[in-house]
Amino acid sequence: MQKNNNNYAHAIVKWDFQYAHRFMNYREGEAQYLHGHSGRIEIEVGGEVDERTGYAYPVKEAQKLIQAIAENFHHGTLLQEGDPLIKHLLAGYEEAGIRYDAPPNAIIPKKLDHPLVKSYPECRVSITAKVSTCENFCEMFYELLKDKLDIKKITFRSSHLNAASRCFE
Repeated sequence: MQKNNNNYAHAIVKWDFQYAHRFMNYREGEAQYLHGHSGRIEIEVGGEVDERTGYAYPVKEAQKLIQAIAENFHHGTLLQEGDPLIKHLLAGYEEAGIRYDAPPNAIIPKKLDHPLVKSYPECRVSITAKVSTCENFCEMFYELLKDKLDIKKITFRSSHLNAASRCFE
């Protein structure tokens, strides 16, 4: 809860990652096809300013929490539950011998198992409950981080033209 004094501030934490997705039931244009984006998540975290450090929240600590989630999407594919491409993509990774055998230098993220997103980190595939719009990315990151950070606002950008924000109080 925000304090009514000058010792409360928001720290802004950012993280970039590249991902591919498609809008399963979108028939009006190219978004129905698998395509990629350079995404950026920005999270405003509230807190009392630490007199010793001058920080409202240690940004490096928040970045670690955000990265643990975003690594599931980085260089990965997001598909919505029920998308017929899911079974083909997972089978294709298995047939190619890369579903379970990650290269030694690969970062294998911690598996996500949440009602809004489930991940297969061994092959960089995530299944979302909702369409992977900027608005829904904001909700998903909030739900995955709300118990760890005092989140005030989340902005997600999928390109220089497309972004959304959600505020949380």
